[in-house]
Parts: sequence; C-alpha cells; structure tokens
Amino acid sequence: MEHTLQELYYRRKSGRVQQKPYVLALLTSHVIGMDPGFSFLRKLSKEDISMRIAAEDEIYSRYSIRGLVKTIGNDDWIPNHKLSDMALHHVDTIFIPILSFSIVSDILSLNDQRPFVRHILTALLTGKRVIGLKHGADPFHQLWRMKGMDKGPDLLKRKLNDQMLQLKAIGIKLIDETERIDFTMLKTMKKTVITEESIRFIHQQNHSRLVVTNDTIITPLAEDKARELNIALIPE
Repeated sequence: MEHTLQELYYRRKSGRVQQKPYVLALLTSHVIGMDPGFSFLRKLSKEDISMRIAAEDEIYSRYSIRGLVKTIGNDDWIPNHKLSDMALHHVDTIFIPILSFSIVSDILSLNDQRPFVRHILTALLTGKRVIGLKHGADPFHQLWRMKGMDKGPDLLKRKLNDQMLQLKAIGIKLIDETERIDFTMLKTMKKTVITEESIRFIHQQNHSRLVVTNDTIITPLAEDKARELNIALIPE
C-alpha cells in the first residue's frame, strides 16, 4: 500500500512515477549460492533509491516471499507477469545481483523469449544502465574457490571468462560486491529524440499517434511534419 500511494503521489505531483533513482533488481539463482547477491541487495535497500525486485519462478520454489523480504529488507516485489514495457519505462537502471550460467548464455544469444532477457536487452537498447555483480560470471572469483568450484578444465574457465568479457562489450557494467553504485549517475541516461525522419517512419507504418514522455526531445521539423501528416503527439 505504501509503495502504491508513493507512486500515485509522484504521478500526480510531476507526471513521473518516481523522483528518486528507480532500480529494478532481477533475481536469478546460481549454483555457487545466493548470499553475495542477497547481501548486496540489503545494502541497496538502505540507499536513497526506489528499488523494486522481481524473481524468476525457481527462486520462489526455493525461498518463501516472506523469507526473501526478511533477508533482503525490501518488500517491494513485483510478479513477473506485471513487468510490462510500460512498467519498465520508468526504470532508471536494471540490476542483476546474480548472473547465472543460463541468464548469461541467454543474454549473449539474444533470447528475448525469456522475459528477464527481453527486459535487459530493451534497457540496453534504450540507453538505460544495466549493472550486474560479476561473481557469478567470473570463474576466477574467490567465491568459486571457496565453493570448491575452481577445479574445472581450463577450456571451460576460458569460455566462462570470455562470456563475462562479452557482457561488458554489449554494455553491461560488471562490479565487485565491494563496490558502490553511484546513483547520482542513474539519471544521466540518453534522452529520446524525435526527428522529422522518425515522424515519416511512423506515418509509413500507418500509425496516427505517438506517445511521448516529458524526457522526449521533439525537433521543430518533427512537429511540423507531424502536423502535415496528421500524426498526433500524445503526452504520456
């Protein structure tokens, strides 16, 4: 109820759902354990941010929601089926506490059939920040040695390490659990610019309206072309 009222208050006050940096944490599981991810989420829950958490079904099969709330210290959880494109529009950054083998593989293979991967790819392509703890993707991390999982063949380790480098190359920032995220930078994402060419494309697709946000920049030529082609620019 508290989170719902807060969102309604901000929407009514300024037209935006959130005023604080809005972080969406996507929680998956890993064979090396969940503790580092849970610990980092506990730290984030104390930051001056609005953080919402979503977890894949496997997490709920292993932990109760009551236990997760108590462990992490955050009760703002959203079911997967509620993670629509509109809900993600207001997110400033996506945080991945635990990079499992499967989530890494699906991200790199662009598997948009997996909801979490689709949201991550959408965030990257729209200029939002995606940050993940690297311990799950780094086969040379000390946690792997502590779990006795450092004895695999060199080829497997190199493959896992190459995947970690590929995640960085496509724009995912990987950090150590001792690092701190600078949330003052979360609002500096690229703004969407609507140009005359954008309006022409919308017209070619037989659309008669375009929903724009307060952060969208519309060039004067785009406004003229929208009037000429009867494209309505609808504020969100």
